[in-house]
Amino acid sequence: MTAVLALALTACSGMSGTPKPTKSSVDYSAQAMQATQAAISGTYHEPSAQPRPAAPGKKLAVISSGQNAISSVVPANAVLEAAKAIGWDAQIYDGKLNPQSWPELVEQAVTSGVSGIVLVAVDCPVVAKPLAEAKAKGIKVVGIFAFDCNDPLFGGNGPSLFSSYVDFGPPVNRNIDDFSDLYGADQANTIIAQTNGSAKVVLVTDNEFTSIRHVIQGFRNTIAKCATCSVVGEVDIKAADLTGPNAEAEVEKALRDHPDANAVKSPYTAATLAAVSPAVMKVNRAASLYVMGGEGFEPELDLIRKHQGVSAVTIIPSDWYGWAAVDTVNSLFLGREPADSGLGWQLIDDEVNPPSNNAYKPTIDFRSAYRAAWGKTG
Repeated sequence: MTAVLALALTACSGMSGTPKPTKSSVDYSAQAMQATQAAISGTYHEPSAQPRPAAPGKKLAVISSGQNAISSVVPANAVLEAAKAIGWDAQIYDGKLNPQSWPELVEQAVTSGVSGIVLVAVDCPVVAKPLAEAKAKGIKVVGIFAFDCNDPLFGGNGPSLFSSYVDFGPPVNRNIDDFSDLYGADQANTIIAQTNGSAKVVLVTDNEFTSIRHVIQGFRNTIAKCATCSVVGEVDIKAADLTGPNAEAEVEKALRDHPDANAVKSPYTAATLAAVSPAVMKVNRAASLYVMGGEGFEPELDLIRKHQGVSAVTIIPSDWYGWAAVDTVNSLFLGREPADSGLGWQLIDDEVNPPSNNAYKPTIDFRSAYRAAWGKTG
Protein backbone atom coordinates (compact mmCIF):
# COMPACT_ATOMS: atom_id res chain seq x y z
CA MET A 1 0.00 0.00 0.00
CA THR A 2 1.49 3.34 -1.05
CA ALA A 3 1.06 6.45 1.06
CA VAL A 4 -0.76 8.03 -1.86
CA LEU A 5 -3.47 5.39 -1.88
CA ALA A 6 -3.76 5.45 1.89
CA LEU A 7 -5.09 8.99 1.58
CA ALA A 8 -8.05 7.57 -0.29
CA LEU A 9 -9.70 6.50 2.94
CA THR A 10 -11.40 9.90 2.94
CA ALA A 11 -13.12 8.91 -0.30
CA CYS A 12 -16.53 9.56 -1.72
CA SER A 13 -18.32 6.63 -3.38
CA GLY A 14 -20.18 6.00 -6.62
CA MET A 15 -19.54 4.49 -10.02
CA SER A 16 -18.37 7.11 -12.47
CA GLY A 17 -17.24 7.28 -16.05
CA THR A 18 -13.60 6.74 -16.92
CA PRO A 19 -11.66 9.99 -16.34
CA LYS A 20 -11.00 12.06 -19.43
CA PRO A 21 -7.44 11.90 -20.74
CA THR A 22 -5.11 14.81 -20.16
CA LYS A 23 -1.69 15.68 -21.57
CA SER A 24 -0.11 15.64 -18.13
CA SER A 25 0.62 12.26 -16.59
CA VAL A 26 0.64 13.98 -13.19
CA ASP A 27 -2.87 15.28 -13.81
CA TYR A 28 -4.02 11.85 -14.92
CA SER A 29 -2.54 10.23 -11.82
CA ALA A 30 -4.74 12.56 -9.79
CA GLN A 31 -7.77 11.47 -11.80
CA ALA A 32 -6.80 7.84 -11.33
CA MET A 33 -6.61 8.43 -7.59
CA GLN A 34 -10.08 9.96 -7.60
CA ALA A 35 -11.49 6.88 -9.33
CA THR A 36 -9.61 4.64 -6.91
CA GLN A 37 -11.14 6.48 -3.98
CA ALA A 38 -14.61 5.62 -5.26
CA ALA A 39 -13.61 1.97 -5.69
CA ILE A 40 -12.34 1.84 -2.10
CA SER A 41 -15.69 3.05 -0.79
CA GLY A 42 -17.54 0.73 -3.16
CA THR A 43 -19.45 1.73 -6.28
CA TYR A 44 -22.52 -0.37 -5.46
CA HIS A 45 -25.74 0.90 -3.89
CA GLU A 46 -29.04 -0.43 -2.56
CA PRO A 47 -31.22 -2.31 -5.07
CA SER A 48 -34.39 -0.53 -6.07
CA ALA A 49 -37.04 -0.68 -3.34
CA GLN A 50 -39.88 -0.50 -5.88
CA PRO A 51 -42.32 -3.37 -5.17
CA ARG A 52 -42.24 -6.11 -7.81
CA PRO A 53 -44.27 -9.05 -6.50
CA ALA A 54 -43.00 -12.54 -7.21
CA ALA A 55 -44.50 -14.02 -10.37
CA PRO A 56 -46.02 -17.34 -9.30
CA GLY A 57 -45.31 -20.84 -10.57
CA LYS A 58 -42.17 -20.22 -12.60
CA LYS A 59 -39.45 -22.71 -13.56
CA LEU A 60 -35.89 -21.54 -14.11
CA ALA A 61 -32.90 -23.16 -15.83
CA VAL A 62 -29.37 -22.06 -14.92
CA ILE A 63 -26.89 -22.85 -17.69
CA SER A 64 -23.47 -22.76 -16.02
CA SER A 65 -20.34 -22.67 -18.14
CA GLY A 66 -18.83 -25.08 -15.63
CA GLN A 67 -19.46 -25.94 -12.00
CA ASN A 68 -15.80 -26.92 -11.77
CA ALA A 69 -14.89 -23.20 -11.91
CA ILE A 70 -15.49 -20.96 -8.90
CA SER A 71 -16.28 -18.05 -11.23
CA SER A 72 -19.41 -19.94 -12.33
CA VAL A 73 -20.20 -21.84 -9.15
CA VAL A 74 -20.81 -18.79 -6.96
CA PRO A 75 -23.28 -16.93 -9.23
CA ALA A 76 -25.01 -20.14 -10.38
CA ASN A 77 -25.59 -21.28 -6.81
CA ALA A 78 -26.79 -17.77 -5.94
CA VAL A 79 -29.42 -18.04 -8.68
CA LEU A 80 -30.68 -21.26 -7.06
CA GLU A 81 -30.76 -19.55 -3.67
CA ALA A 82 -32.67 -16.56 -5.03
CA ALA A 83 -35.08 -18.75 -6.99
CA LYS A 84 -35.94 -20.63 -3.80
CA ALA A 85 -36.46 -17.34 -1.97
CA ILE A 86 -38.85 -16.05 -4.63
CA GLY A 87 -40.75 -19.36 -4.75
CA TRP A 88 -39.63 -20.89 -8.07
CA ASP A 89 -38.25 -24.23 -9.14
CA ALA A 90 -34.71 -24.01 -10.52
CA GLN A 91 -32.09 -26.41 -11.82
CA ILE A 92 -28.42 -26.03 -12.76
CA TYR A 93 -27.25 -27.48 -16.07
CA ASP A 94 -23.49 -27.99 -15.76
CA GLY A 95 -21.50 -27.15 -18.90
CA LYS A 96 -18.26 -28.49 -17.36
CA LEU A 97 -16.24 -25.82 -19.20
CA ASN A 98 -16.96 -27.61 -22.48
CA PRO A 99 -18.57 -25.12 -24.90
CA GLN A 100 -19.54 -27.94 -27.27
CA SER A 101 -21.97 -29.23 -24.64
CA TRP A 102 -23.68 -25.90 -23.98
CA PRO A 103 -26.16 -25.86 -26.91
CA GLU A 104 -27.51 -29.27 -25.90
CA LEU A 105 -27.98 -28.08 -22.32
CA VAL A 106 -29.98 -25.05 -23.46
CA GLU A 107 -32.00 -27.33 -25.75
CA GLN A 108 -32.75 -29.62 -22.81
CA ALA A 109 -33.88 -26.66 -20.73
CA VAL A 110 -36.17 -25.40 -23.49
CA THR A 111 -37.66 -28.87 -23.98
CA SER A 112 -38.26 -29.26 -20.24
CA GLY A 113 -40.70 -26.34 -20.30
CA VAL A 114 -38.81 -23.71 -18.35
CA SER A 115 -40.17 -20.18 -18.03
CA GLY A 116 -36.76 -18.54 -17.86
CA ILE A 117 -33.08 -19.21 -18.53
CA VAL A 118 -30.09 -17.64 -16.80
CA LEU A 119 -26.79 -18.05 -18.66
CA VAL A 120 -23.70 -17.96 -16.43
CA ALA A 121 -20.60 -17.07 -18.49
CA VAL A 122 -22.21 -18.62 -21.58
CA ASP A 123 -22.24 -16.17 -24.49
CA CYS A 124 -25.07 -16.05 -27.00
CA PRO A 125 -23.20 -17.04 -30.20
CA VAL A 126 -22.26 -20.44 -28.77
CA VAL A 127 -25.92 -21.27 -28.04
CA ALA A 128 -27.67 -19.10 -30.64
CA LYS A 129 -29.82 -21.84 -32.19
CA PRO A 130 -31.51 -23.06 -28.97
CA LEU A 131 -31.78 -19.46 -27.72
CA ALA A 132 -33.71 -18.58 -30.87
CA GLU A 133 -36.07 -21.45 -30.03
CA ALA A 134 -36.38 -20.14 -26.48
CA LYS A 135 -37.19 -16.65 -27.72
CA ALA A 136 -39.85 -18.03 -30.08
CA LYS A 137 -41.48 -19.78 -27.11
CA GLY A 138 -41.47 -16.64 -24.98
CA ILE A 139 -38.86 -17.93 -22.53
CA LYS A 140 -37.08 -15.09 -20.75
CA VAL A 141 -33.28 -15.14 -21.10
CA VAL A 142 -30.85 -13.18 -18.91
CA GLY A 143 -27.08 -13.46 -18.65
CA ILE A 144 -24.52 -13.26 -15.85
CA PHE A 145 -21.08 -12.36 -17.22
CA ALA A 146 -22.61 -13.32 -20.59
CA PHE A 147 -23.13 -11.33 -23.78
CA ASP A 148 -25.87 -11.23 -26.43
CA CYS A 149 -25.30 -12.15 -30.08
CA ASN A 150 -25.37 -8.48 -31.15
CA ASP A 151 -22.42 -7.46 -28.96
CA PRO A 152 -19.84 -5.33 -30.82
CA LEU A 153 -17.11 -7.85 -30.03
CA PHE A 154 -19.09 -10.38 -32.09
CA GLY A 155 -19.34 -7.93 -34.98
CA GLY A 156 -22.54 -6.23 -33.81
CA ASN A 157 -24.69 -7.73 -36.57
CA GLY A 158 -26.15 -10.78 -34.83
CA PRO A 159 -29.73 -11.05 -33.56
CA SER A 160 -30.56 -10.02 -30.01
CA LEU A 161 -31.63 -13.23 -28.28
CA PHE A 162 -31.40 -12.08 -24.66
CA SER A 163 -34.59 -10.69 -23.12
CA SER A 164 -32.61 -8.15 -21.11
CA TYR A 165 -29.42 -7.50 -19.21
CA VAL A 166 -29.34 -6.83 -15.48
CA ASP A 167 -29.71 -3.10 -14.76
CA PHE A 168 -26.56 -1.84 -13.03
CA GLY A 169 -27.95 1.63 -12.33
CA PRO A 170 -26.52 4.94 -13.56
CA PRO A 171 -24.43 5.79 -15.44
CA VAL A 172 -24.42 2.53 -17.42
CA ASN A 173 -27.87 1.08 -16.59
CA ARG A 174 -28.31 -2.08 -18.73
CA ASN A 175 -25.19 -1.54 -20.86
CA ILE A 176 -23.04 -4.48 -19.77
CA ASP A 177 -20.28 -3.46 -22.19
CA ASP A 178 -19.82 -0.11 -20.46
CA PHE A 179 -20.11 -1.74 -17.03
CA SER A 180 -17.34 -4.20 -17.92
CA ASP A 181 -15.17 -1.50 -19.50
CA LEU A 182 -15.49 0.71 -16.41
CA TYR A 183 -14.57 -2.22 -14.18
CA GLY A 184 -11.38 -2.76 -16.17
CA ALA A 185 -10.72 0.98 -16.14
CA ASP A 186 -10.92 1.08 -12.35
CA GLN A 187 -8.42 -1.77 -12.09
CA ALA A 188 -6.06 0.23 -14.30
CA ASN A 189 -6.68 3.38 -12.27
CA THR A 190 -5.69 1.57 -9.09
CA ILE A 191 -2.47 0.30 -10.66
CA ILE A 192 -1.68 3.81 -11.94
CA ALA A 193 -2.29 5.26 -8.47
CA GLN A 194 -0.24 2.55 -6.74
CA THR A 195 2.74 3.06 -9.06
CA ASN A 196 2.57 6.86 -8.79
CA GLY A 197 1.79 7.21 -12.48
CA SER A 198 4.60 4.98 -13.72
CA ALA A 199 2.86 1.65 -14.30
CA LYS A 200 4.76 -0.96 -16.33
CA VAL A 201 2.24 -3.78 -16.57
CA VAL A 202 2.50 -7.45 -17.46
CA LEU A 203 -1.04 -8.08 -18.68
CA VAL A 204 -2.40 -11.61 -18.33
CA THR A 205 -5.62 -12.19 -20.24
CA ASP A 206 -7.81 -14.96 -21.64
CA ASN A 207 -9.45 -13.97 -24.90
CA GLU A 208 -11.74 -17.01 -24.83
CA PHE A 209 -14.15 -15.04 -22.65
CA THR A 210 -16.03 -11.99 -23.90
CA SER A 211 -16.36 -10.57 -20.40
CA ILE A 212 -12.57 -10.63 -20.04
CA ARG A 213 -12.13 -9.00 -23.46
CA HIS A 214 -14.38 -6.10 -22.41
CA VAL A 215 -12.60 -5.70 -19.08
CA ILE A 216 -9.22 -5.71 -20.81
CA GLN A 217 -10.50 -3.14 -23.31
CA GLY A 218 -11.32 -0.75 -20.47
CA PHE A 219 -8.00 -1.54 -18.79
CA ARG A 220 -5.92 -0.87 -21.91
CA ASN A 221 -7.73 2.35 -22.75
CA THR A 222 -7.09 3.69 -19.26
CA ILE A 223 -3.42 2.71 -19.12
CA ALA A 224 -3.03 4.52 -22.45
CA LYS A 225 -4.27 7.76 -20.85
CA CYS A 226 -1.26 7.80 -18.55
CA ALA A 227 1.67 9.19 -20.55
CA THR A 228 4.26 7.48 -18.36
CA CYS A 229 2.47 4.11 -18.14
CA SER A 230 2.46 1.14 -20.50
CA VAL A 231 1.74 -2.54 -20.95
CA VAL A 232 5.26 -3.95 -21.27
CA GLY A 233 4.33 -7.60 -21.69
CA GLU A 234 1.26 -9.70 -22.39
CA VAL A 235 0.29 -13.33 -21.88
CA ASP A 236 -2.91 -14.77 -23.39
CA ILE A 237 -3.56 -17.93 -21.42
CA LYS A 238 -6.27 -20.55 -22.00
CA ALA A 239 -8.49 -21.95 -19.27
CA ALA A 240 -7.58 -25.50 -20.29
CA ASP A 241 -3.91 -24.75 -19.58
CA LEU A 242 -4.60 -23.94 -15.93
CA THR A 243 -4.69 -27.64 -15.02
CA GLY A 244 -1.07 -28.07 -16.12
CA PRO A 245 2.20 -26.12 -15.95
CA ASN A 246 1.89 -24.18 -19.22
CA ALA A 247 0.07 -21.07 -18.01
CA GLU A 248 2.34 -20.56 -15.01
CA ALA A 249 5.39 -21.03 -17.23
CA GLU A 250 4.15 -18.39 -19.68
CA VAL A 251 3.56 -15.84 -16.91
CA GLU A 252 6.92 -16.62 -15.35
CA LYS A 253 8.65 -16.09 -18.71
CA ALA A 254 6.92 -12.73 -19.17
CA LEU A 255 8.07 -11.61 -15.72
CA ARG A 256 11.65 -12.67 -16.41
CA ASP A 257 11.57 -11.03 -19.85
CA HIS A 258 10.40 -7.74 -18.31
CA PRO A 259 12.42 -6.97 -15.17
CA ASP A 260 11.20 -3.36 -15.50
CA ALA A 261 7.60 -4.41 -14.81
CA ASN A 262 6.14 -3.13 -11.55
CA ALA A 263 2.56 -4.40 -11.91
CA VAL A 264 0.61 -7.45 -13.08
CA LYS A 265 -3.05 -7.76 -14.07
CA SER A 266 -4.73 -11.18 -13.72
CA PRO A 267 -7.91 -11.99 -15.69
CA TYR A 268 -9.78 -14.07 -13.10
CA THR A 269 -9.37 -15.97 -9.85
CA ALA A 270 -8.55 -19.37 -11.37
CA ALA A 271 -5.72 -17.81 -13.38
CA THR A 272 -4.42 -16.06 -10.28
CA LEU A 273 -4.34 -19.29 -8.30
CA ALA A 274 -2.86 -21.53 -10.98
CA ALA A 275 -0.53 -19.18 -12.86
CA VAL A 276 -0.10 -15.59 -11.71
CA SER A 277 0.54 -15.99 -7.99
CA PRO A 278 2.85 -19.03 -8.40
CA ALA A 279 4.85 -17.24 -11.10
CA VAL A 280 5.24 -14.08 -9.02
CA MET A 281 6.42 -16.12 -6.05
CA LYS A 282 8.77 -18.22 -8.18
CA VAL A 283 10.60 -15.16 -9.52
CA ASN A 284 10.70 -13.74 -5.97
CA ARG A 285 9.01 -10.46 -6.88
CA ALA A 286 5.98 -10.40 -4.58
CA ALA A 287 7.37 -7.35 -2.76
CA SER A 288 8.16 -5.36 -5.91
CA LEU A 289 5.08 -6.05 -8.05
CA TYR A 290 1.60 -4.64 -7.57
CA VAL A 291 -0.59 -7.58 -8.59
CA MET A 292 -4.25 -6.91 -9.39
CA GLY A 293 -6.09 -10.21 -9.00
CA GLY A 294 -9.31 -11.50 -10.51
CA GLU A 295 -12.85 -11.57 -9.13
CA GLY A 296 -11.72 -11.86 -5.52
CA PHE A 297 -13.19 -15.17 -4.49
CA GLU A 298 -12.14 -16.56 -1.11
CA PRO A 299 -8.94 -18.39 -2.21
CA GLU A 300 -7.67 -15.18 -3.80
CA LEU A 301 -8.40 -13.20 -0.64
CA ASP A 302 -6.33 -15.74 1.25
CA LEU A 303 -3.36 -14.97 -1.02
CA ILE A 304 -3.73 -11.27 -0.20
CA ARG A 305 -3.76 -12.01 3.52
CA LYS A 306 -0.62 -14.14 3.20
CA HIS A 307 1.17 -11.73 0.81
CA GLN A 308 1.60 -14.53 -1.69
CA GLY A 309 1.70 -12.80 -5.05
CA VAL A 310 -1.60 -10.88 -4.96
CA SER A 311 -1.85 -7.26 -3.83
CA ALA A 312 -5.51 -6.41 -4.40
CA VAL A 313 -8.76 -7.39 -6.06
CA THR A 314 -11.73 -5.40 -7.30
CA ILE A 315 -14.79 -7.43 -6.39
CA ILE A 316 -18.14 -7.51 -8.17
CA PRO A 317 -20.20 -9.59 -5.70
CA SER A 318 -21.12 -12.61 -7.82
CA ASP A 319 -23.76 -13.83 -5.38
CA TRP A 320 -25.46 -10.44 -5.64
CA TYR A 321 -25.30 -10.78 -9.44
CA GLY A 322 -27.14 -14.11 -9.15
CA TRP A 323 -29.94 -12.55 -7.11
CA ALA A 324 -30.07 -9.60 -9.51
CA ALA A 325 -30.53 -11.98 -12.44
CA VAL A 326 -33.52 -13.61 -10.74
CA ASP A 327 -34.95 -10.17 -9.98
CA THR A 328 -34.48 -9.20 -13.63
CA VAL A 329 -36.28 -12.32 -14.86
CA ASN A 330 -39.10 -11.64 -12.39
CA SER A 331 -39.54 -8.10 -13.72
CA LEU A 332 -39.72 -9.51 -17.25
CA PHE A 333 -42.40 -11.99 -16.16
CA LEU A 334 -44.36 -9.03 -14.76
CA GLY A 335 -44.00 -7.12 -18.03
CA ARG A 336 -41.85 -4.44 -16.40
CA GLU A 337 -38.47 -2.91 -17.09
CA PRO A 338 -35.73 -4.47 -14.93
CA ALA A 339 -35.15 -2.60 -11.67
CA ASP A 340 -31.83 -1.06 -10.64
CA SER A 341 -29.80 -3.90 -9.09
CA GLY A 342 -27.35 -1.61 -7.32
CA LEU A 343 -24.44 -3.78 -8.50
CA GLY A 344 -20.94 -2.35 -8.55
CA TRP A 345 -17.55 -3.27 -7.13
CA GLN A 346 -15.17 -2.59 -4.28
CA LEU A 347 -11.37 -2.49 -4.02
CA ILE A 348 -9.91 -4.85 -1.44
CA ASP A 349 -6.30 -5.18 -0.29
CA ASP A 350 -4.50 -5.97 2.96
CA GLU A 351 -4.77 -2.41 4.31
CA VAL A 352 -7.80 -0.81 2.65
CA ASN A 353 -10.91 -2.93 3.29
CA PRO A 354 -8.69 -5.85 4.40
CA PRO A 355 -10.27 -9.24 3.66
CA SER A 356 -11.67 -11.22 6.55
CA ASN A 357 -11.04 -14.94 6.97
CA ASN A 358 -14.14 -15.70 4.93
CA ALA A 359 -15.62 -14.89 1.53
CA TYR A 360 -16.21 -11.22 0.71
CA LYS A 361 -19.46 -9.76 2.03
CA PRO A 362 -20.68 -6.36 0.77
CA THR A 363 -21.93 -3.83 3.28
CA ILE A 364 -25.40 -3.85 1.71
CA ASP A 365 -27.85 -6.64 2.59
CA PHE A 366 -29.04 -7.22 -0.98
CA ARG A 367 -30.86 -10.45 -0.08
CA SER A 368 -33.19 -8.67 2.33
CA ALA A 369 -33.70 -5.86 -0.18
CA TYR A 370 -34.81 -8.29 -2.88
CA ARG A 371 -37.04 -10.30 -0.53
CA ALA A 372 -38.76 -7.06 0.48
CA ALA A 373 -39.28 -6.04 -3.15
CA TRP A 374 -40.75 -9.47 -3.94
CA GLY A 375 -43.03 -9.48 -0.90
CA LYS A 376 -41.20 -12.49 0.56
CA THR A 377 -40.11 -11.19 3.96
CA GLY A 378 -42.21 -13.59 6.03
